[in-house]
Amino acid sequence: MLGEMDKYFEDFEKDLEEAVKSSIFGGRGDSRPFVAGFSFNLSPEGKPTVQIFGDNPSRRDGNRSPITEQVVDDKNSILRLLLEMPGVEKQDIKIEATDETAVITAEKDTKKYRAQVNLNAEVDPDSGKAEYKNGILEISFSLKDKANKGFRRVNVV
Repeated sequence: MLGEMDKYFEDFEKDLEEAVKSSIFGGRGDSRPFVAGFSFNLSPEGKPTVQIFGDNPSRRDGNRSPITEQVVDDKNSILRLLLEMPGVEKQDIKIEATDETAVITAEKDTKKYRAQVNLNAEVDPDSGKAEYKNGILEISFSLKDKANKGFRRVNVV
């Protein structure tokens, strides 16, 4: 009787392990290790922010979300965007930007990164300059001039 109970618990443990793997890896049968985490920070206004990074097991594309940080330098009119993306080369990185967002992707071998970042300030996307060194990508954009935004002087005749 004890032997049967041991067998029952062994089968139950295997079934439970398979159910957890299936829910985490979406039935891919893949049990490779994954990296995931979160970081807490305070915005310049003093509001707490939470950023989730790493592998997202629910994503089917296998992309990893890099840790990102934005620094707005109003004095020099620059927004710096920093992303931690180890394991790729600079030629593997693609950057697309608009006034308000940046989409960064990189892929080399098993390393795949994708980040869509809502920028903390409006930028001139054509001014972007990027540098990749030691697994850190730094992108700098010039801030858009806020003075007279959308306003034109109209002369009275």
